[in-house]
Amino acid sequence: MSESNALAESIVHRYLTLIRYQRYLSDLIRRTTDISGRQLGVLRYLVQNGPRTVGQISQYLYVRDATTSCLLDRMERDGFVTRHRSSEDNRKVYIELTDLGREVLAHAPTGTAGLMRARLPDIPIEDLQAIDQALKRLSDIAGVDESVLD
Repeated sequence: MSESNALAESIVHRYLTLIRYQRYLSDLIRRTTDISGRQLGVLRYLVQNGPRTVGQISQYLYVRDATTSCLLDRMERDGFVTRHRSSEDNRKVYIELTDLGREVLAHAPTGTAGLMRARLPDIPIEDLQAIDQALKRLSDIAGVDESVLD
């Protein structure tokens, strides 16, 4: 096998390993908390940043507002978050963590995205730039169309 083929296989292997690990953590989160990794991410975001709008949560999750609204509907129904209108601007609705949401979060493992958000800022900027460029290149090679993703 040529060096080029061996490196290509190593890249695919590492990529698939990351996906499998992410799936493993998602399953672990669901088994231990009975909520999805995305919901857990919202709980972590709210605990770190306080009440936020649907738009702010959508930006954090990198999904559309409609997707976030459906997610938050389920989370509100299950008692993890509440919604309240801004006292300064009645058009703004803020999502806030409930005591149940805090309790679930206290017992939940951290998912892949949460671990990366926590650990990546500690890496030297040159390494972050190299990782960012490599992931962009992999996305280009795979023909990723982000417009079809939620």
